[in-house]
Amino acid sequence: MRMSFPLLTGRPLSPNAVGALWMLASAACFTAMAASLKMLADVGYSESQMVFARCAAGLAAILPFALRKGPSSLKVARPAPLFWRCLYSTLGFFAGFYAFAHMPLADAQAITFTRVLFIVVFAAWLLKEQVAWRRWIAVGVGFAGVLLMLRPQASGVGVPELAAIVSALFFALAIVTLKNLTRDHSTLTLVLYTNAFTTLVGLPFAFGGWMTPDAAGWLLLAVLGLTGVGAQSCYVRALSTGEASLMGLVDYVRLPLAILAGLLLFREGPDLLSLLGAGVIIGSTLYITWRESRVKPAAQT
Repeated sequence: MRMSFPLLTGRPLSPNAVGALWMLASAACFTAMAASLKMLADVGYSESQMVFARCAAGLAAILPFALRKGPSSLKVARPAPLFWRCLYSTLGFFAGFYAFAHMPLADAQAITFTRVLFIVVFAAWLLKEQVAWRRWIAVGVGFAGVLLMLRPQASGVGVPELAAIVSALFFALAIVTLKNLTRDHSTLTLVLYTNAFTTLVGLPFAFGGWMTPDAAGWLLLAVLGLTGVGAQSCYVRALSTGEASLMGLVDYVRLPLAILAGLLLFREGPDLLSLLGAGVIIGSTLYITWRESRVKPAAQT
């Protein structure tokens, strides 16, 4: 079945093509969010203030839909797992924002893709999913790519680099927990509580290190919040429209966009080892995504 999404030629696009466009829009929004985050950090805004702005914008965007649906959007079947999901996301936000504020955009972006590697580990450990040896090898190769990028010395890995890895770890936990929660919770409920939780948790930290924005600051905070919500919304639309495995491949366009933004806005150019490490990470996660798309249909037949 083809969706009605006419081009100038009048021919409709396939669901996968429409999904790919949504994923490209998500990647563009994410890159704009990361760039505005780094600009704000460069002039002294705290990561907690930026996390608050991002999640408050998300809460404002989702509230009208929750109010339209009524009290059912607030119904929680299992409070404890939902609490842990919200906590994992919040910790992921704080660690991720710190990493993007203090690392080259391309390096921070590449490390975010390691969440696919962590998801394999947590799915096997927490959800008791069977993981074949090929995917375990891909996980090991992916983490070797991280070491290649970070090149740890005797003094250890820097705090921003650790924050990037911790962020990927917590977002992987949030995604694995989300898989379990979607059995008896709507997506609206999960997104509503996650944004509300992070906004409330981030509030005291935000005002503890609050920097009163000037006109440029308000503009960048608005861009940060709106593009953050846009990235999330477009990502969900992409996954709901096209095949998940293909959408996962398109999502990797975030890396070249981050490299371009880093070069144009911050004069950051990744070195050869960083590019090689990023390539290893992406190659391993691409393999895991491809393998997942082949194994699941086979298991269902």
